[in-house]
Amino acid sequence: MGISLNPGHYLLQARSLEPDNPKFAYLHGEYLIKEKKPTKAKDYIESFLSEFGPDANLQNLLALAYLNLENIEKAEESIGNALSKLPRSKDFLHTAFLIKKAKGDKISAFHFLERIVRMDDQPFQSFDIFWEMAQLLNSKTEIKKKINLLEISLSLNHKNTHVLEELILTYCEIIETGIPKSEKAQFVKDLYRLKNNPMLPNLTPLTLQKLALIVG
Repeated sequence: MGISLNPGHYLLQARSLEPDNPKFAYLHGEYLIKEKKPTKAKDYIESFLSEFGPDANLQNLLALAYLNLENIEKAEESIGNALSKLPRSKDFLHTAFLIKKAKGDKISAFHFLERIVRMDDQPFQSFDIFWEMAQLLNSKTEIKKKINLLEISLSLNHKNTHVLEELILTYCEIIETGIPKSEKAQFVKDLYRLKNNPMLPNLTPLTLQKLALIVG
């Protein structure tokens, strides 16, 4: 008999030894979602919860399965159950953010990210959270707040070219919108500072062209 290289095979074996262990159930459900099998993941997790009772981590995973199936209503129900048990879980709060974002509720999505930031005792690990917050701000009235969030994200991960590029493009956008001269001068100064970033050569030609048109 050959040796199976399928991780799912070993996860099922582990669960057969401890069928009521939620950790094994979580690992298998997570594996199914990563393998783009959200329907199987949903059915598997729901079966476990029905047989062995509620588990916050599995309810969070179930919410992600429903999110992958684009069933927002059931995803919200599942993450609500998870958060009722562990309201300070960063993983659960991030799942709630993803669900609200998919729903188009940017205000609630932003709120869940703010909760993660407020409880984070290691902010240097949160550059991606600030990046995600910035991506929720698209209106002209929010552009200054978006710049602040991108600046924070870049300061926490100064080698991230995606953040750098988005920050430069956002500066270019606000400078070109006809803002007062006093504000424009400060934004141009801030943009000029980014001209010396060592990651600049990794940006797209279009971004470099826009930067050169403003700061030379």
